[in-house]
Amino acid sequence: MLRRITRAAVAATAATAILALPACSSSKAPASATGGGSGQQRTIAFIPGCTCDPYYSTEITGFEAAAKAAGVTPIVQGPANFQASEQIPVLQAVVQKKPDAIVIDPTDATALAAPIAAVVAQGIPVMTTGNNVNSDKIFTAIAASSVQGGKLGAQELMKQKPEGGKVVFVHIKPGISSIDDREKGFRAAFDGQSKYKVLPNLYAGNDSATQAAGLVQSAITANPDLVAIFASNVITAEGAANAVRAAGKTGKIAVLGYDASPQEATNLKNGTLTALVSQNPYQIGQLAVKNALKYIKGDHSIPKDQPLVPLVITKDNLDDPASQTGLYK
Repeated sequence: MLRRITRAAVAATAATAILALPACSSSKAPASATGGGSGQQRTIAFIPGCTCDPYYSTEITGFEAAAKAAGVTPIVQGPANFQASEQIPVLQAVVQKKPDAIVIDPTDATALAAPIAAVVAQGIPVMTTGNNVNSDKIFTAIAASSVQGGKLGAQELMKQKPEGGKVVFVHIKPGISSIDDREKGFRAAFDGQSKYKVLPNLYAGNDSATQAAGLVQSAITANPDLVAIFASNVITAEGAANAVRAAGKTGKIAVLGYDASPQEATNLKNGTLTALVSQNPYQIGQLAVKNALKYIKGDHSIPKDQPLVPLVITKDNLDDPASQTGLYK
């Protein structure tokens, strides 16, 4: 969860799975989409955090595959960049298409709360995937548990660096619920671990690989005993990997990248990243359709929160079937 932001290094990969029209949207209708045999065609919309990131392109692929299998008409439309100011107008435009339900990955937990409540007030049920929203109006939230992902990632870093030393978490900016939760899990794992010193967060507020690399380079220079880095999304992982490589620290500093983009998988193989945490967005996209269709058919017994278990991928288990399934496309 954020997983996922626009950058040239990942845009080409994302483009293969997303039909990014000028409005950043796609809509595909099966010839006889009846939403499960009721005789009524169902339409479910998905609004990702952005349209140019492997996490979202993989989630969209899962969403569209599940929609096709269920005979549902999917609408996919999202902002070009991970910004609430861009996502809110997309949400408002999707409402005009009058879908039966909307699935959204909110770019900001606070900024999207009122717009989502306004949509629900119009009679369109809304659920979230990935990032959370500060609203009780959604009918369910499905995401790989970011708190658990933060803990699992930190535990893997400790496993790789049992001798201890300084560690650092590379954030984007406060208010992105998924990354805030990853930090919570990360810090909880290191709580009471006297061999490790957790440095203040690095904030790559522009979500730029170049910016993240500069911050990590400075941290490496200022802290010769830095032993581990937790990069909280695709872009910070790219920047951290580049910084470690430039500093000649490949194999000496353990670097965990959240998510499992193609570039992250490459960096795992070459050693500039030493672990990944996958959220399995393909599965999340499939579950979004299943839950939305269930709700609009009248079953409102769906749990409000549906946390999934993230997957830690290392070079040692990279070829395992579960790890291969967790890699983003």
